[in-house]
Amino acid sequence: MSQRMTRDHQSRPRRSLRLTLATAIIAATVGSMMVGTSAVSATENLGSAAPAVSTASPCEALESLNLNETVAISADLVTSGQAEGQSGLPEFCRVKLTVSEAINIEVWLPTSTYNGRLQAVGGWGYAGNILYFSMADALKQGYATTATDGGHVGIPYRGTFALNPDGTLNHQLIEDYASRSLVEMTLKAKDVIAAFYGKAEEYSYWNGCSNGGRQGMVLAQRLPDAYDGMMIGAPAMMYARLFTASLWPFVVEQNELGGPMSACKLKAFNDAAIAHCDAYDGVVDGVIGDPKLCDFDPATLVGKDFGCGEITAAEAVAVRKIWNGPVAPDGERLWNGIAPGTPLEVYAVEPSVLLSDFVAYWIKQDPTFDWHTLDYAEYAQVFREAVAKFADVDGSDDPDLRPFQEAGGKIVMWAGQADSPIAGQTEGFYDRVVDVFHSRTKVQEFARLFMAPGVDHCGGGTGPNIFDPFGAVVNWVEKGIAPESLLASSIVGGQVVRTQPLCPYPQVAKYNGRGDINDATSYNCRANYGSSSAPGKRN
Repeated sequence: MSQRMTRDHQSRPRRSLRLTLATAIIAATVGSMMVGTSAVSATENLGSAAPAVSTASPCEALESLNLNETVAISADLVTSGQAEGQSGLPEFCRVKLTVSEAINIEVWLPTSTYNGRLQAVGGWGYAGNILYFSMADALKQGYATTATDGGHVGIPYRGTFALNPDGTLNHQLIEDYASRSLVEMTLKAKDVIAAFYGKAEEYSYWNGCSNGGRQGMVLAQRLPDAYDGMMIGAPAMMYARLFTASLWPFVVEQNELGGPMSACKLKAFNDAAIAHCDAYDGVVDGVIGDPKLCDFDPATLVGKDFGCGEITAAEAVAVRKIWNGPVAPDGERLWNGIAPGTPLEVYAVEPSVLLSDFVAYWIKQDPTFDWHTLDYAEYAQVFREAVAKFADVDGSDDPDLRPFQEAGGKIVMWAGQADSPIAGQTEGFYDRVVDVFHSRTKVQEFARLFMAPGVDHCGGGTGPNIFDPFGAVVNWVEKGIAPESLLASSIVGGQVVRTQPLCPYPQVAKYNGRGDINDATSYNCRANYGSSSAPGKRN
């Protein structure tokens, strides 16, 4: 693999994918029509303007690109500052592509504000649309940016596209959603960038959370030399397992109680767990620093009334099973559970159709299937069937990241500790990566995971939830500075009221016993708490 030098430190493998011959020819043609673009490169500070690009005709010329399997392409220069409900946009060339069968891709190319970098952005749920606000954010920072709808148009929380009218699975749309749309988006965006600017991007990045995190891991595994850096947030990897596991609390309530528990009682269990385990990190702040240390027993609430009736033994059993996670009747653990401290009130209502659609359309292949009929035995059967059908199709959980590491890529991954099954799944995946490399130190040379106490899915929650993992991966790639921690803030009324470090997993933030508990400088990253308040835990 050819080499190139970073600006201030050692050489690294060149990671731009090879252009197709047809694209290279068009690139030369379009490049000859542009002014002052031969020296366009990434500037030292993100967002600084690069040399201006003439826009007399190169944008429209992109419609002549001959890209493999592309059935439609359009290119329009946007000068109004507005597009798809987004405003304040710099002038850019908007390229729309449709790849067979129906993968819609957009590439937005800034003209005079280009910083020499690509930022591809991910989607959420079942995709079905393009997150224009994410593209707009990237564009405003000077990035060329790209995104895809995943190969179908629809509502992101509906999975109905997987089933044909005759009751068979639409394997093409499923594959497009799972991986093919992401590969095509990456390859096409790089071709378009090279054609428009006359050269490949200097750096390329992935930025995604939830399904966008899953998408990033798919690309790290299938196109390991495509991206220099990847921000992987709350990755919904292994969706066959994750979607089915996320239905588990509702199945438990249905089987143990005949229906959902009240939000009041669920909150009582969660509040009691926080009260019991809060101090294990050395400070009482309403957040469990490391839920794995929490040893609260829900049975201690039986007979107590929190203003919504006495807690019953059956309700305590249900909460314990929810925290413990899916287990088959034969004792096989199917997946990780939900960490204590994760808000349980969401299980006081019916599950999202994102979950029920997966069982009805993807597994049972019957839109009329009622998940309420699942007992523990059939649930286990559904779980195993989901894995058998889709684990290989998804392909986002292969822990062998050696090709990505060998290509010089960097990953900053994060997840909230209060993010249902995703928290445990993310830690488990990272542990398996360490197993492949036989060295945590070696993995941390290219991939670091940060767990955010009290933070929910992709943000929110009770813990400090404002931080910049994407900036951290850019710093790592371009300056060689690996993130030792991420500074997280809580903001209320526009004011920062608390800061705390997020530590590289498996380290956790421990209060040092002095100073303001709302100040990050009062915490240190440690291997574990070493607190006598957590009985049975190693020091």
